[in-house]
Amino acid sequence: MGTKKKIALIIPGGLGTGKENIGVPVLGQIVQLLSKQFDVTVFQLYKTNENYHPKGFDLLDFKSGNRLIQYFTLCISFYKVNRKKKFDAVHGFWVWPCGFLAVFLGKIFGIKSIVSVLGGDAASIPEIGYGHLRKIFSRTMILWSLRNADEATALTNYLAKNLYQAGLKRKLNILPWGVDQNLFRFSAKPLQSPVQFLHIANLHPVKDQETMLRAFEIICRTAPSHLTIIGEGIEEAKVKGLISELRLTDEVTLQGQLPYEKLSDVYNRSDILLHTSLTEGQSEVVTEAMSCGVIVCGTNVGLLYDLPDCCVSVTVKNYQALAGHILLLIKDREKIKLIQERANHWATNHDLDWTVRELVRLYK
Repeated sequence: MGTKKKIALIIPGGLGTGKENIGVPVLGQIVQLLSKQFDVTVFQLYKTNENYHPKGFDLLDFKSGNRLIQYFTLCISFYKVNRKKKFDAVHGFWVWPCGFLAVFLGKIFGIKSIVSVLGGDAASIPEIGYGHLRKIFSRTMILWSLRNADEATALTNYLAKNLYQAGLKRKLNILPWGVDQNLFRFSAKPLQSPVQFLHIANLHPVKDQETMLRAFEIICRTAPSHLTIIGEGIEEAKVKGLISELRLTDEVTLQGQLPYEKLSDVYNRSDILLHTSLTEGQSEVVTEAMSCGVIVCGTNVGLLYDLPDCCVSVTVKNYQALAGHILLLIKDREKIKLIQERANHWATNHDLDWTVRELVRLYK
């Protein structure tokens, strides 16, 4: 342990949080793998579940109703831990506020700082009150943090584009999060009848389930189809109401949230993933689907923006165009095979181990 470099990670939440400690599964896997090579201390702004016990790393949480007190308490704790460990690097996941705190602490203590752009920190959707770039203060803090970090990464070119448009001059290193290829295994399979559609997401306005359902309504009136929706959230009543309004009760199954380890079985039973978000960082479900040989169809955000040859994508909210493209696609076996192969090739070359290797390179 004494020879390991010492790394501090600052995150809003995602470890030992949520129902059954699901948190952000890929983030948890990344931290576990990093802890094999580094002495890792995680500073988390969200309260950790009492029944969660970190393995191989230290985890401190700083939940508070007052953000200034929360940030101040974290900084004091960081100072105390750093006195003992002498961190070699501090990494903030999501720029505001964690990336800002990483850069701030890095400057104070002379530690290498790394900031990762992961989603809402590079978005502005005023109509639903989403994204930190829509507010002057948080946008200013984000741009300052990225300018002053020793290393700065983004999950996708889509996020980088948004930040360049917001005034960022610095070039960001694109570092997507891969998935575990042992869990999400590729399977090239012909389309089933009825075609099995899948949607996995929080039921939230930013995921725009209305566009997804309206596209599916057009599709299933032409081609025998079934849609499985996995997820929970504040839009659940609206989603159920729209399913009824569109007369899709027999064609749509709502399953709620599933344990992460059971998702691979769901992908293996599915043909097409529908993902129609208004914005995305990357979307791990897209990566998981590509890894499993499920065709991804959705809106031109996140990874779908970056990889147009590996999916079918349309402009945001354009459900009619999406339905039209999918109806053409399901008749074209050669194109389906080509998309599957391209998507899996990308997912294989950018798997979880690749992501960790890239992070290790930044830390060292």
